[in-house]
Amino acid sequence: MKNARIVLLDEHRGELERCVFSEPHSEGAAFVLCGQVRGEQTDKLLSQQVIPIAPEDYLRRSFDGLSIASRALTRVAKLARHERLSIVFAHSHPGGFADFSEQDDREEGRLMPFFSSRVPDRLHGTLVLTEQSIVGRVFAPHRVPCGVLIVGKRVRLYEPHRGHFVHAAFDRQVRAFGPDVQLILSGLHVGIVGVGGTGSPLAEQLCRLGVGRLTLFDGDRFEQSNVNRIYGSSLSDLDAPKVDIAKRHLDRIGLAVRVDAVPIPITFEEAALGLRECDVIFGCTDKEAPRAILTQMALRYHIPVFDLGVLIDSDGGSIRGVYGRVTTLFPGEACLFCRGRISPERIRVEMLPPSERASQIREGYAPELADPAPAVVPFTSAIASFGALELLHRLTGFRGSDRESSELLVAFDQSRIRSNRVGPQDSCFCDDKAIWGRGDETPLLGMSWPSRTI
Repeated sequence: MKNARIVLLDEHRGELERCVFSEPHSEGAAFVLCGQVRGEQTDKLLSQQVIPIAPEDYLRRSFDGLSIASRALTRVAKLARHERLSIVFAHSHPGGFADFSEQDDREEGRLMPFFSSRVPDRLHGTLVLTEQSIVGRVFAPHRVPCGVLIVGKRVRLYEPHRGHFVHAAFDRQVRAFGPDVQLILSGLHVGIVGVGGTGSPLAEQLCRLGVGRLTLFDGDRFEQSNVNRIYGSSLSDLDAPKVDIAKRHLDRIGLAVRVDAVPIPITFEEAALGLRECDVIFGCTDKEAPRAILTQMALRYHIPVFDLGVLIDSDGGSIRGVYGRVTTLFPGEACLFCRGRISPERIRVEMLPPSERASQIREGYAPELADPAPAVVPFTSAIASFGALELLHRLTGFRGSDRESSELLVAFDQSRIRSNRVGPQDSCFCDDKAIWGRGDETPLLGMSWPSRTI
C-alpha cells in the first residue's frame, strides 16, 4: 500500500481553523482545493485554496454532526473540475475526538463517490480538526490514513496512528526537544541533492537525528580530490557513485533509517520525479540548474527546500573571505532568482553540451564557468550543521517564536552570522500563487527535459 500525505500551507491551515471553529460547540466544515502527486510510493494532496461553506448552505450544525446542502457540494465539484484540482472535505470535532467517527465513515461512503464521479481521475480526501490535532485520509480510490504536513514558518507533521515508541538511541536528544519532535523526525522523508562536502555530513547528521527516510540524489562519481570532505569515503572508493558511498556509510550506523540512493542528476526527469515524494529537501549542489529545479519544487509541491552553499574566496593560497549560506525556500518566500543566487544565463550555459559550451565561451556568447571551487571540510561541515539546525528550528522554534528569517549568512573569516528575510519580487514567477501547490502537470514543472543516454 502506498503512503499518503495531505500537505497544507500554514496560511491555509489558519483559514481552515477559522471556518470549522466559527461557531463554538458546533461542528463546522470547509473544502480545500488541492493539487496532487501520484508518486511511485507516496501520493499527496497539496492545498491551493480554502473554500468556506456559506452560512445558508448549512442545513444543520450541532455538537455531534452537521449537514450541508447539496448545492454546496455541486458548486465545489464544478470548480474543482474546471481548475483540474482535487477536493478535501474538512470538518471539526468540537468535543476533541481526534479521529474519524463511525458517522464520518458513513458520510464519506456517500461523499467520496460523488466527488470521484464529478471530478474523475483525481485523488480526494478528508480532514478532521480538533484544537490540538489534524487527522486525514486520502481516497485512491480506497481509504488510506495519511499524515498531515503543515508547511510555513514552522513545519509540523501530524501522524496520530504512527505510535509513540522512541528508540533509546535518541534519549539525549529527547531530553532536549521532547518525544513529540523525535516522532516527527522519524516520520519525515528528507531528500538530499548532492552528497559532497555539505551533503555527506548533512546526511550523517540527519541519520543520527533519527529522520525516518533519506533519499540521496547525485549523479557524480568519487574522485581522489573528494576524499578531503566526503564523510564515509576512502581513496579505495575511486570512481564509485557518491550516493552508494553515502548509503553504505549510513547503513553501517545501524539506526532504523531507510536510505535510498539515486545515482542520477536531478536535471533528468527520472530523478526529479523522486523529489516530489519528499517532505523536505536539502540542496547541497554548487550547480545552478539543479537549484532552479529545487526552487520550482518548493513552490509547486509545497516542499520546504533548504539550499546550502559555501564560497571560499582565495588568491594564491591567501584567504580573502569564507562565506556560507542556508536559504529556506517555500511559497511566500523569495526564491533563488529573486535573491540573485542563480541566473537564467548561467543555467543556460551549464546545460549546454561541453563542446557547445566551450565554443560559445570562445566566441563570447557565454560567460566562462569557474574552475572547481576551493573546498575545506570544516567550512562545508559547518554549513551542513547550520542546515540541520535550520530544520530543527522549523520543527521546534528553538531560536525564538519571533524569528521569521529565511536566509542565514555566515562569514567564517569575520566570525559573523546574520539573517534576513526578503519577499518575492512582483515580476518573479515565485509570486504567482496560481502555481503554489499545483502538483503534477505535464510536462513536469513545465520544463523540457533532456534525454538520458545509458
